[in-house]
Amino acid sequence: MKIITGRMSRRRGAILSMELVMIMPLFLVLIFSIVEFSMLMSASSRVSNAAQSGARLMSISGAAPEEVKAKVTAILGPALSQNCRIDVHPAAHVGDVGSVYVTVPMKNASPDLLWMTGFSLDSRSLNAESPMVMERCAYQEDSQKL
Repeated sequence: MKIITGRMSRRRGAILSMELVMIMPLFLVLIFSIVEFSMLMSASSRVSNAAQSGARLMSISGAAPEEVKAKVTAILGPALSQNCRIDVHPAAHVGDVGSVYVTVPMKNASPDLLWMTGFSLDSRSLNAESPMVMERCAYQEDSQKL
């Protein structure tokens, strides 16, 4: 059995420190990418659910576009609804397809953790479109009341 001298032990410590210095950036990028991807997937699900709920509200109740936008904004919450774009396209007649399109900047959903690797969230967005067959149209109900 060999006894490790002071010189050998310092050399071994230097090698371990060098390995740590080389592996740590890769480890941090891996952790940051997992966190950012998880946050973006969660936000993507919320955006999709908000678009679907808005289309359902428009389809079943014949709600006006302003009501649909208010409902979608409420479902998105305060963080995701900042600078979001909600386009409501109701159908002209019952049985036609209407749609709700929601665009949310990715910066609202997650901090930009991977900007240093070249993957930035600056000009990217989460998009969801939900088409639905109209069961009722708001303006038709108004004209029937006359």
